[in-house]
Amino acid sequence: MSQTPTRPVQVRLPEAVDDLLTELAHERGESKTSVVIEALECLRRQELERSMEAGYRELAGEQAGEQVGGERAEFVRAALDASLPIIPD
Repeated sequence: MSQTPTRPVQVRLPEAVDDLLTELAHERGESKTSVVIEALECLRRQELERSMEAGYRELAGEQAGEQVGGERAEFVRAALDASLPIIPD
């Protein structure tokens, strides 16, 4: 991880979450800060992927509706649903 400027923050965590954070930091030989930063970056990526997935589905649905109608449109939507990954909540 690069050395970027940081600022102190204070958060309250349930004991079990703090225990997990401490354990992960210890296992990795990293600071709790490093583990939290990595977790937040992962969450940001997941949110971006969800947003992109929704946008692609909307765009593809619009294009399918413009290009084909009836049963074929449903087939195209089903194929699209099967081909795009679903990112779990």
